[in-house]
Amino acid sequence: MVIFEIDTRQAKKVFEEIQKLMKVSKTWKLTSSIEITVLDGKIQLVGQGFVKEMPALTTGSCKLVVRALYWFDLVDMTQDKIFKVVVTDGEAMVRTVTVPVQTTFFETDRILRSIPLPANPESIDYWKLEYQGYTLDELQFNNVATKIPKAKKEFEACIRKAALILHPFRISNTELREIVLKKLREREKIDFEV
Repeated sequence: MVIFEIDTRQAKKVFEEIQKLMKVSKTWKLTSSIEITVLDGKIQLVGQGFVKEMPALTTGSCKLVVRALYWFDLVDMTQDKIFKVVVTDGEAMVRTVTVPVQTTFFETDRILRSIPLPANPESIDYWKLEYQGYTLDELQFNNVATKIPKAKKEFEACIRKAALILHPFRISNTELREIVLKKLREREKIDFEV
C-alpha cells in the first residue's frame, strides 16, 4: 500500500491543463489513460504528449495507470484541501470512492521509467523505443511493447508498396529498404535494424 497527498487546488489546475492538452491533441477519449508515478516527495503524471510533476507527501513508490475520466471526476469533486489517495493492488481509493487501476509497487529503488510519447505518435515513435534502453517490463507496463513489432511490419509493408510502384524504374525492395533505412538513421540518430 502506498499513500500520496497533494494540494487539491494545485491538482485541479494541473488536471485542467492536462485535459486541455488531451482535447487539443484529440487524445481525450473514454479509454484515455494517465500514468501516475509516485516517487519520494512528488508524483509524475504522464500521457500522450505531456509529462507533469507535482510535489506530494508520499509513503512509498509505485506506478499506477488509471482512466483519465476517473481521475478528473475524483479531483473535480474533491472538496478537501488535501487530495489523499490510497493505492493498493489494483485499486486507488479517494475517501470512500475506489477506482480500478493497473499498479506496480517497487520493492527496490529501481523505478520503471515513464515513456514520454508525442501527442499523436507515429509508427517511427514506437520503433525508436526499441533503441532507447527501455526494459521489456517498462515497455509492457506502458502498453507499448506490442506496438514496436507492428511498427516494423508497417515499415516493411510500406517498402513493399513503394517498391511495387517504383518497379518500372528497376528499384528493388532491398535497394529501397537500404535507402530509407539510411535516411532514417541519419535523421533520427538511431541505428535502425529490420
